[in-house]
Amino acid sequence: MRFHDYRLDSYEVSDAGRTITFHLLFDYPNLTKDESIISFTNVTLYNLTHTTEAIITDIEECSLPDLLAEINSQVIEWSRQLGVEKWSNDLEAYQKELQSNGYRAWRIESAIGFHGFIIAKNVRQVDG
Repeated sequence: MRFHDYRLDSYEVSDAGRTITFHLLFDYPNLTKDESIISFTNVTLYNLTHTTEAIITDIEECSLPDLLAEINSQVIEWSRQLGVEKWSNDLEAYQKELQSNGYRAWRIESAIGFHGFIIAKNVRQVDG
């Protein structure tokens, strides 16, 4: 996938939150301009913060159990406030449910401020 040093031009959440698409742009003086579109599908949980003017440095698949252990208290609070699909107030049961249904985790990082994660079944480069 093409993303390193691409600017986050925009992103969209569609299909009632089940699809997240990043529109990335590589646009630097004296270099060939390029657009990259990356789509996550069958999304079950995500959190993205500080999305303004982000230069993406990494979109990396990570360990689902490690990510869930890290965000456990947040998931509990999100579930209490908003509801989290498949959450049953037990981290181990939630992890087993996600893994048995083919969910994977990705971390998204940027040079300044922006970071987040997506738990989904698939990711793909939409264009070329």
